Amino acid sequence: MRLSGVGSVAWHDDAACAHPRNAHMRKFFFSKMSKEKYMARNLCYTCPVRRQCLQWALDNKQIDGVWGGKDEGELRRALSVSYEGQEVRKKRFPNCPFCGARPNKLSVRTADAPGGGRWTTVKIVKCEECNFDWTSRTSANAVEAYIFAQETKKAKIEKAKEKKNKKSKKKRASVERKITK
Repeated sequence: MRLSGVGSVAWHDDAACAHPRNAHMRKFFFSKMSKEKYMARNLCYTCPVRRQCLQWALDNKQIDGVWGGKDEGELRRALSVSYEGQEVRKKRFPNCPFCGARPNKLSVRTADAPGGGRWTTVKIVKCEECNFDWTSRTSANAVEAYIFAQETKKAKIEKAKEKKNKKSKKKRASVERKITK
């Protein structure tokens, strides 16, 4: 299997799946059978270039098969896309596809797009736990939505605390007035 797409694929020659002794397992990477996918994923976890493989799959929006130890569902969740590759907004936010860190460990930054095109910038999501980053506007939008939701939640909690404190201060003042009369 030869790869093409965005980014270098020089790492593929060092991949465990490219080794002749694992040739019989190559079909497992695109299998629909969970046992075969499981075996493919296990091979990935022994692979010295797992990180580069996962990076390549995400950068090229590869949403079919097992890449870097992640299956279709995990790749789609990391990219925040549907089975058709369309952006989806769900209540679930992406985790780091490499280490599984929760969305609160992810950050977003913007960089100039190489070659320009429709978008003059790209959004890059970075995991603070393992330093894995991937380019995905949809994932970045989901992470930003998560951050906004968390900030809104904190603001509501603070407002409720302030309201409670105000009520208790009023109540104390009322009790103190009754005592002093």
